[in-house]
Amino acid sequence: MGIVSRFTGSANDDKQEDKPASIAVTELADGALDTLSNVVRVMGNESFPLENEFDAAVFPQICTEFACHVENGAAVPSHDIPASTDGTREWGHVRRFFADRRHAEKAFVTERLQGYRGIVDDLVSGLRDIGLRDQDTEASILESLASIEDAVGSGILPQIQDALTQTMSQVNETFARQKQEYEQQLKELNDRMSSLRQDLVAAREEMKRDALTEAYNRGAFDSAIVQSLNMHFVTHQPFTLLMIDLDDFKHVNDNFGHAAGDAVLKSVGECLARSFIRKNDLIARYGGDEFAVILSDTSARHATSLIDRFLKMVRDIEVPVRGGNVSISCSVGYTEVVAGDTTEEVVSRADQALYQVKADGRNGSAFIAASQA
Repeated sequence: MGIVSRFTGSANDDKQEDKPASIAVTELADGALDTLSNVVRVMGNESFPLENEFDAAVFPQICTEFACHVENGAAVPSHDIPASTDGTREWGHVRRFFADRRHAEKAFVTERLQGYRGIVDDLVSGLRDIGLRDQDTEASILESLASIEDAVGSGILPQIQDALTQTMSQVNETFARQKQEYEQQLKELNDRMSSLRQDLVAAREEMKRDALTEAYNRGAFDSAIVQSLNMHFVTHQPFTLLMIDLDDFKHVNDNFGHAAGDAVLKSVGECLARSFIRKNDLIARYGGDEFAVILSDTSARHATSLIDRFLKMVRDIEVPVRGGNVSISCSVGYTEVVAGDTTEEVVSRADQALYQVKADGRNGSAFIAASQA
């Protein structure tokens, strides 16, 4: 068996062996080019979002340019590679582009892993330091109490008063110093966590999106709400959860068809994307005609104006249907996370607020605090 036959898999049937070598080589080359172009496209679609936000938006397009260059010698404007006039390819550029990207992604992941390990090490070291300081504090207080007992045993009032004064002063100084040290440690840890918040954003970018609305899907939301609660536990930064339901959506589907319903859902998804524009917020299709939004570092008070803007934007939607246009509205229930909240508690409060809006006539918003639930 010749080398061409081995590459083209001639063992499959006799017809494969009957093919001329030139045809087999052509098929081999076409298969190789197709495989390589698909590898480049996948690298663009499934790449790690690096530090540069510009990179996350533009890199897939650059990969598409290189994939087209591999396929047919098309130009790669981003790298000043002109279109081929004789079928040749700039294979050196392709290899360097691929290798440079993989090196950059490896360095990015390695740096982030080291950063997270550093946070864990700092946290463990901090807890150890707290334990040691608490032991020193306990020993100091016990020593002071012993001096008070000695003074009381002497029965001399001035001596007892001096011992009490010295003990209270020492205890106050010790606790004040401890408090200052604890606050400094928490600040340093918070700063470290803040610098790595973009990793949470990057992780979210890897989550799957809903194909119709381009919002994140339910699985992405379930992961993000847990991550947000964990972040709140460490940093004490507020976040607000919105649960959103389309009003009378069944009426649209029943009277105008599912194509019109899909157009409505897509329009609402676009309104959400234009209303909540920060990259560390998360917009998800919760299910059917329900959406959920996690507003990071946002109190319920500050979320109100954003919600009002979204509701107004939705009311201005007019989706073309047979016989005219259909207008829509939404109901929004929202709540702010509090210390000790679980995922179930936060979602349940937002749902309660949503039910309240529906009971009040829909087309509006309502807030429920933890103390009201």
